[in-house]
Amino acid sequence: MPRGEFHLQILKALRILKRRAIISRTSCLFVIPLAAYMLTSCGVSGTPLAGEVAASSSMSEPVELNTEIRQTDDRGRALPFENKFPNRWSINNNGTTYEPCTYVSSVTLSRFGLDPDSVEDAALSDFQTARGCRWYYLDDPLSSLSQSVGNLVRPGLGLQGHKDRISIAFDLLPDIVVAGRAVIRGSKGQGSCSVFVRSGDAVVGTSVTRFDIVRPPTAEVCNTAVEFLRATIADIPL
Repeated sequence: MPRGEFHLQILKALRILKRRAIISRTSCLFVIPLAAYMLTSCGVSGTPLAGEVAASSSMSEPVELNTEIRQTDDRGRALPFENKFPNRWSINNNGTTYEPCTYVSSVTLSRFGLDPDSVEDAALSDFQTARGCRWYYLDDPLSSLSQSVGNLVRPGLGLQGHKDRISIAFDLLPDIVVAGRAVIRGSKGQGSCSVFVRSGDAVVGTSVTRFDIVRPPTAEVCNTAVEFLRATIADIPL
């Protein structure tokens, strides 16, 4: 095997390991709908397991799982990768029509130093709550930025309800306003930050995770997450 190809294989393996670490650190950013509230749990990927959702929902009403694998968003635009999960779109993330994977442009990604060709599904298994994409940085292919959608458990409580739920896992920072919309921010430590804005009955979360040898301070990483949200918020429905 040529040395360059061997290097790429090693890099891919490291990305997988780092990705699992990312998801472990940011587990349960989104949670399943109220019907499954009492059985909310996290799998390896940090999002609900399909079997648990189905079991919980059966107490109220049946959940009809998809059998065909959809490859386009609500406007017919193709995903930038092959979707392998029939229930990537589900009752866990249908509170907004926003699809990060098709709305975020290559120009925007490049402006933030991200590699458009590194895009991958934010989900690791079928029927996850988070629906979105992850992109890796050109200057550090182990560091990444993701943007995902997940339904609010209690829409009536709005963004504050989501803030209350994630307060256990995040060190919350003061709320801010972006383009006239409330945004909550939280960090799990130096080098990571997530920001959330409401869209319909869902939240759109933008997360930055840096694995640099010397990780940048939280304020710097959060500023990147906020600016990426600012660059995309015009396409995120109210």
